[in-house]
Amino acid sequence: MGRRLASISLLFILIIALSVYGPWDFLGAYTKLDLVYDNLSDGVHVNATGWIAGKEIKNDKTVYYVKDATISCENGTLNQNSFIFKSDSYKIPNKSKVNIEGTVSLFTSARNEGGFDMKSYYSSLGYYFELKEPSVISASCNSLFSKDSLFTLSERIMEVYRLCLPGEEAGFLASVTIGNKSELDPDLKSLFQLVGVAHVLAVSGLHVSVVCMSLYRIFRKRGLSFLIAGGMSAAVAVMYGALTGGSISAVRAIGMFLIYLLADITGESYDSITALAVMAVMLLLENPLYIKNGSFIFSFSAILGIIFVAQPISKKYLEICNKKKRLRKSDNGVFVDEKLPLRIRIKEWITASLIFSFGITVAMLPIVIYMYYETPLYSILLNLLILPFMPILLGFGLTGGIVGLYMLPLAKIILGPCHILIYFIEACAFYFSKLPFSTIIAGRKHFVFTVVYYIIAFCIVQHRFRREIDMNPRKELAGLVKALVVQIILLFMMVALFLTPSKPKFEIDILDVGQGDGIYISSEDGIRYFIDGGSTSSDLIGKYTMLPFLKYKGASHIDYWFLSHMDLDHVSGVLELLESGYRIDNIVLSSEMPQGETLSELLSLANSNGTNIIYMSQGDVCGTKHLTFECVFPTAGLTSDDINALSLSLLMKYDRDADGTCDYSGFFGGDIGADQEQIIAESVNHVNLLKVSHHGSRFSSDDTFLTKLSPDIAVVSCAKVNRYGHPSPEAIERLENAAGRIYYTMDSGRVRINEQGVDEFVR
Repeated sequence: MGRRLASISLLFILIIALSVYGPWDFLGAYTKLDLVYDNLSDGVHVNATGWIAGKEIKNDKTVYYVKDATISCENGTLNQNSFIFKSDSYKIPNKSKVNIEGTVSLFTSARNEGGFDMKSYYSSLGYYFELKEPSVISASCNSLFSKDSLFTLSERIMEVYRLCLPGEEAGFLASVTIGNKSELDPDLKSLFQLVGVAHVLAVSGLHVSVVCMSLYRIFRKRGLSFLIAGGMSAAVAVMYGALTGGSISAVRAIGMFLIYLLADITGESYDSITALAVMAVMLLLENPLYIKNGSFIFSFSAILGIIFVAQPISKKYLEICNKKKRLRKSDNGVFVDEKLPLRIRIKEWITASLIFSFGITVAMLPIVIYMYYETPLYSILLNLLILPFMPILLGFGLTGGIVGLYMLPLAKIILGPCHILIYFIEACAFYFSKLPFSTIIAGRKHFVFTVVYYIIAFCIVQHRFRREIDMNPRKELAGLVKALVVQIILLFMMVALFLTPSKPKFEIDILDVGQGDGIYISSEDGIRYFIDGGSTSSDLIGKYTMLPFLKYKGASHIDYWFLSHMDLDHVSGVLELLESGYRIDNIVLSSEMPQGETLSELLSLANSNGTNIIYMSQGDVCGTKHLTFECVFPTAGLTSDDINALSLSLLMKYDRDADGTCDYSGFFGGDIGADQEQIIAESVNHVNLLKVSHHGSRFSSDDTFLTKLSPDIAVVSCAKVNRYGHPSPEAIERLENAAGRIYYTMDSGRVRINEQGVDEFVR
């Protein structure tokens, strides 16, 4: 019956996946989202009445999550909708009914590959917009929820940690124990993601095992009946889940624990696959779009990886250990059933842990690559070091937090080990992040590769190697060892093959960086180029736009990064990447580049990063036999008070077959103006692509210049809202007269050009 239920649940999940990911949403999973985006727009004033489903403190603001809301606006009424709003006050209780008004801010989609898709993320949680400038008209709830006990308890425990632990350790411990991430250091979170141990910061199955399962076993050992022990443990599990914020991973883990209790109480056998499938169905019945949520995918994939990969190969090793133990004999040849020496037990435990961790890594690799486009190389070893201490940290942390509510001095003593453990964990993560090749950037893999990967992995793990029935026990043991070694080698080879970068193709990607420039160019011979990279309209453009895009493309480094000039809308992201340690082999500047503060900062960071500086003069060529960049401006000895007028201008030529024939050409001129364009027009001819100079300023895109180049495609990089009025109507008119087709990153998002044509990221 159990596996039949699992099969039915799996079929249901498959149907939902087809509806959510397929071309036809036959279940209506996107109906509410579509209604919101069809009837609401940014800036529309609405009045809403709904229920507070949860809240959390982020960046000194309280984020409220409102569900089952009725929304009234000028276009009518929308029912059963959900949204978020932020407030300086944290005093509105959970489960309150609120009447609120404000202006709509729709969540934005990603504008480039690798970018954070806010619309997809929040819709996968069931929330469709943010209410800006909120004004709470009324808030009411019954007496049971009026004190907001669990949220208050979470904040009080957080205060205990603040008083007992130094620095960012309070935020770390609060995240681990009670799911309170309000003071989790962003750099620490990024570090843990980088080295592959971010899972320790989330409330998951580990917490259920330590807190709830341990409590249930204690109750049973104390003689309590299955029903009473199970009921008390279930109550604690549900309350703990509510206290920690009810994340998807926590709900999954607690739900599976409750199913385990039910099986134990009724005397039925517990099947983890069935429990997992049932919990997936229960979550998807609430919101089918959960199936697109990263936490949902990670949480359920991890359990599947444990069941189908990690446990099978671990069991084979344990079988080998047991056979070795049975083959131990005394001096007179009699079997000795005694404890193994400590040395051997430690060796076996370490080996078993490594094999289990390797199994999870194999199982989760495509998921990690799909989400982050990179994978940590040493996560297996780091998890082996850290995970044994997590139950201890969790136990002391929860105990100290609760005791500190009443006896703070005693809590400081209890939390003392937490300080040591947190320091140890952070130090391990830091030192592993500094090891050579600590992270492998693999880029987004095609779905077909992922499917093939899992089919092969399943076949390798489940394959039964032939063994003779009446074999000598020692030969049988040797055969088992050989079989396990072969499986591990095959899995390792499969992982290495999956991480092998795909062969690059010629393409030009003009990123949407807002008000600025950022152009990625790949050659089929494996050399990667970038031209400029900055923005004045988007903060941390390097961290949140350029670096995710590069990881998505599998670009572990850039060979040549051309910088036209030192305005921040062209270099701010490059400075960020150099500070982060991202590998840039060569930065190429104009030999006429004027000195300045930004240039000095760039040179200093380049020196610290081991980046070579190359200066180009007019007529110099940089590139390979397939792709070259010729400096066509500025002329030697040219000076100007306007740094835009000295922008490095490049003529790109792509030669597919390296036969001396130009198959595609492009011009990139930074922020040059009409005067500089007129000079350049004397030495250039038709190009296929024009990256429009100075973001479409009315002082650029000279008629003579455009007529001489007569580009097939022109791309303007600018923000939809900017204080410069880019692109200007005058420049647009001149471009329309000269160019075959014009694209704007403010409308199209990332614009990709290759031999197949032009692709707009936002359509």
